[in-house]
Amino acid sequence: MAGVDHLIAENIVHPDSLCVTGLSYGGYMTSWIISHTNRFKAAVEVAGVINLVSFTNTTDIPDFIPQYFSGELWQISDIYMKHSPISYVKNMKTPTLILHGASDTRVPLGQGQEFYRALQRLRVTTEMVIYPRTQHAVDEPKFILDMGKRTCDWFHKYLKQ
Repeated sequence: MAGVDHLIAENIVHPDSLCVTGLSYGGYMTSWIISHTNRFKAAVEVAGVINLVSFTNTTDIPDFIPQYFSGELWQISDIYMKHSPISYVKNMKTPTLILHGASDTRVPLGQGQEFYRALQRLRVTTEMVIYPRTQHAVDEPKFILDMGKRTCDWFHKYLKQ
């Protein structure tokens, strides 16, 4: 946020026209950001991790989080939850579009679905689009175009308000 504050101070961006997006770790950071600030008008989260507990037990890289935190879930579950955006979902107000591949084994579809359901339950404006046949990296040109269009449309819609 210090970088965003700097860009605002330098008049490079306007504080009333901020949007955030990211894919994979960027998707994790997008959900983290909107769980800790409401300064963004809209968010697009793509294939991001929302819950480190369920992620660790379903990803194709199950050793990643235990190695990163130097401990298994059953040893340090509080650390896993402390670093999971789902733990802070009650703070989220930002309209959020979630894009996810149906065949993603790196960040399984359940991560996006868990995020989507939580936002729905909190009555946060949200939509989710699931791309068939799509792994973690989107490679079908029609899906790449669709994601770009949806992202631009989502941001445009909430920047106009």
